[in-house]
Amino acid sequence: MVNLPLSRSITHFSPGVATTSENPFQSRQQLKNEEQQPMQIQPQPQQQQQQPSIEIRREPVTSGSPAKSRMLWREGFTPNEIENSSINAKEVKRQEVIFEIIHTESDYVKDLRIIVDILLTPMHNLKIVPASQVDLIFGNVGEILELHEAINHAFMERQRQQYPVLWDISDVLQPFVQHLRVYAKYICNQDNALKLVEELRRTSNNFAVFWKERQKRPECRNLPMESFLTMPFQRLLKYPLLLRTLLDATDGWTQQYANGRLVADQVDAWIKKIQDARTKLDSFACLGALAKAVDG
Repeated sequence: MVNLPLSRSITHFSPGVATTSENPFQSRQQLKNEEQQPMQIQPQPQQQQQQPSIEIRREPVTSGSPAKSRMLWREGFTPNEIENSSINAKEVKRQEVIFEIIHTESDYVKDLRIIVDILLTPMHNLKIVPASQVDLIFGNVGEILELHEAINHAFMERQRQQYPVLWDISDVLQPFVQHLRVYAKYICNQDNALKLVEELRRTSNNFAVFWKERQKRPECRNLPMESFLTMPFQRLLKYPLLLRTLLDATDGWTQQYANGRLVADQVDAWIKKIQDARTKLDSFACLGALAKAVDG
């Protein structure tokens, strides 16, 4: 199998700044040297709209997100506090969706770290199976982790600045959308990875013992390895659902709605390119088809 290089650099991204790149197989230095294009999305206006407000915060705004300690936005307030605020029912729903996007992103990053720190790295260092097989199983999951750590940081920064009522979250996600290209290599190779895991479970005692021990760790929640390997594609598919739900709770005449619609369409377009390419017979053809789709 031929491995084509994908960009590994996410750390130079900054929320609110969009970078452009038409080729998903560029090097780190090429990406850094690209000229930045103006964003197509409008950032938060300074004084264009009167934002709903709520007077009492039940949690301090810190670098740690409130999303890490509860599941619903409204759980941070009493019913009376929300009722006595200027927030209507539709805005409450909107804040709940924004909160869910932030909360699930944080959880996803934790799972990616489990894949890298608890599974991939020990399997490689302990030489449980040959390095080529480790690479085949986990692909470029490290690049995916790097991307989502940057997204998660941007989400947390927006929440730190604006909690409890966030103006928007789509404008924070938009600069990262084009970098979803890192999923191409991973998803194109996923079927081969799952087949190899099944084979190693039958034929390699070292692999079977290693995974049985890892599966018992609290971090792994007794999940099979296949569950972790399919998490990246599942998360990618969840973005459009979350963004459409956010649109349903957003007034159609607002800038937030325009932002959300643009980002949802962009994510849908990337998923379609990857899914179309995945129908090819092998991972090399899959990556080649995706490269043509992007260039075209």
